[in-house]
Amino acid sequence: MSELRTDEEQAEMLKKWWSENGTSLLVSVVLVAGGWLGWNQYHDMQRQEGEAASALFNALTEKFSEYSMNPSDEALQAEAVVMAETLKNEFSGSTYGQFGRLFLARFAAENKDIDSAVAELKALTAEAEAPVLYLARVRLANLLIDQNKADEALALVNTIDDPAYAPQYLEARGDALLRKGDKGAARTAYLEAIEAATGLGIDTRGLQRKADFLIAAEDAG
Repeated sequence: MSELRTDEEQAEMLKKWWSENGTSLLVSVVLVAGGWLGWNQYHDMQRQEGEAASALFNALTEKFSEYSMNPSDEALQAEAVVMAETLKNEFSGSTYGQFGRLFLARFAAENKDIDSAVAELKALTAEAEAPVLYLARVRLANLLIDQNKADEALALVNTIDDPAYAPQYLEARGDALLRKGDKGAARTAYLEAIEAATGLGIDTRGLQRKADFLIAAEDAG
């Protein structure tokens, strides 16, 4: 029945084949021909793909913002998931594709599909570049802490990759240490996170509550 495919299905097949093979094929043609015209066309295609990815990413962030204000709206989440999956699959080698995986991991976690969220984030920690890599590491650490895998979490956040992410890394470090029962080290991590967040102008109230709780517990002990 393959000869009975609709025009739409054939177009989708062509787009899928091109996404998988088109770039390498075009590069080969350009190298053989050695013509500047072909090289310029290749760069034009790259630019157009970048513009398409950027437009889709902007649409996704807008949809996510709308969903954030209506988190019980499953239809909004479903639309955002489709956009994120398109970014991931159609622009897999780009930062936009990596951001798509970050969104998918978040949606999976919100839907209690922790295994899928962990799988997406682990893939990102193996292949992503900054800043997605830094976000993926700290988010994966938080999920591992929830799974009682504190040592794995600590391995991800023991080294701060960028000062801009220090508050998140230090907070995750404190949470992991607290899960291991090391309250003193956890309190130190929270206090360091507060200091880092203050320097960046970030709200520290949540961190302060965590630190105050441990300080009170230490005083009571």
